[in-house]
Amino acid sequence: MELQHLRSFLEVSSEMSFTRAAKKLNYAQSSVTAQIQHLEASLGAVLFDRRGRRIALTESGLRLRPVAERIVALADLAHREVAGVADRPSGRAERPVAEAAGQALGRAAVPRRAGVRLPAQRGRLQLTQRAPRAGSSTSQDDLTRVIRSNSSRTDPR
Repeated sequence: MELQHLRSFLEVSSEMSFTRAAKKLNYAQSSVTAQIQHLEASLGAVLFDRRGRRIALTESGLRLRPVAERIVALADLAHREVAGVADRPSGRAERPVAEAAGQALGRAAVPRRAGVRLPAQRGRLQLTQRAPRAGSSTSQDDLTRVIRSNSSRTDPR
């Protein structure tokens, strides 16, 4: 049983027409017919009573419809949830702050031999992706200056 077969089944049962369902799904009518046939074969049940140009749901089709609606809705929910997480990366890293900052900001932000010392204390670094404010920009140089100014405050030299 394929998710797309269930989507096609729901569209055909809604439109009560293979042709109209195919147009809505942007498929050839023969593809929708083949998908329904595969679904019927995998379930071992006839889902539509085909009477010439008219179709009707069989008892099996009537029973499948609410289940198919739930399956498709859950699949859509899973897709939205995963896509939403992928679009907004975040996480925690517990390791020395200098190492985490260097990896998060890029090697240019924390040069190894440029005399920049950051305290090697454990901390939490949470990375989130946010849209920049209108009219503001942060360059790599700005980030380097912030790191250097913060490290000079805590550097005991």
